[in-house]
Amino acid sequence: MNNTAADIRYLLRAEIDSDRWDACVHHAVNGLIYARSYYLDTMAAHWNGLILGDYEAVMPLTWNRKFGFSYLYQPVFTAQLGIFYRNDPARADDNLFITQAKKYFRFCEIHFNYANTIQGSRPQANYVIDLEKSYEQIRLGYKKRLLENLQEAGSFSLEYLKSTDYGEVVHLFKNQYGHRLPHIRRSDYYHFENLCRELQNRNMIFIRQIRDKSGVLLNNSIFFRDDHRIYNIMSVSLPEGRKKRAHFYLLDQLIAEFAANKILLDLEGSDVPGIAEFYRKFGSVNQSYPFLKYNNLPFPFRFFK
Repeated sequence: MNNTAADIRYLLRAEIDSDRWDACVHHAVNGLIYARSYYLDTMAAHWNGLILGDYEAVMPLTWNRKFGFSYLYQPVFTAQLGIFYRNDPARADDNLFITQAKKYFRFCEIHFNYANTIQGSRPQANYVIDLEKSYEQIRLGYKKRLLENLQEAGSFSLEYLKSTDYGEVVHLFKNQYGHRLPHIRRSDYYHFENLCRELQNRNMIFIRQIRDKSGVLLNNSIFFRDDHRIYNIMSVSLPEGRKKRAHFYLLDQLIAEFAANKILLDLEGSDVPGIAEFYRKFGSVNQSYPFLKYNNLPFPFRFFK
């Protein structure tokens, strides 16, 4: 792919053909749900796009304004964005897109996706499990401590159940974790529920929960789904659920439910050691993605973040 920065167009959101954009993301080897137009419309304050040729590759530019400057930022509940290619991304020069983005945005803090190679970036951990294998094969990769936790969970006669009430999960998430996540505003939760409603209409969301034999809710989790991945987007472990290892049990049952399907379980990993270790217990693989920050703002605005 012998392209130059001049082959990449910068389009405002109103100029972007949503159907062609979504077709590019859908058919991309590295396509992710976060880059669909309706996802971006719901979760980003604003977004424009960089488009190579006839929607051969696209890059969403999620932006906001502060002190009169437009800057690139990562919307909440949007783990990876970056550049999405209809053809083999390994043959492309991702940094051509960065060159173009810098013409319009002088500050940037965004996550690219696992298939992008970005100069000056640093890797962020993200753990995935290939569900194409049988459950028995996947379970062979479980760590000893996880098997012990699952045995302990089994002693509580837990139930793995389906639900459609995403609002309940969001409410519990805010109550359990909201104080630890002050960067997530009330409006973000409102937009997230709107996104869940949109994805429910598209049959791209499901909810799984764990209850004990008395019917007490222990864990409640929202998962998004496209043709390539199941996304562990929001999970809530209640205090009693932590005691009974409900989250271990839920992920194990989820793996059993979807095993032997050509799809990845994207755990949306973490660089936090405790969370990373939790996901590694399931035999997951770190499919890292690049985080890029640049700051070309004039003095003294370059210190605004």
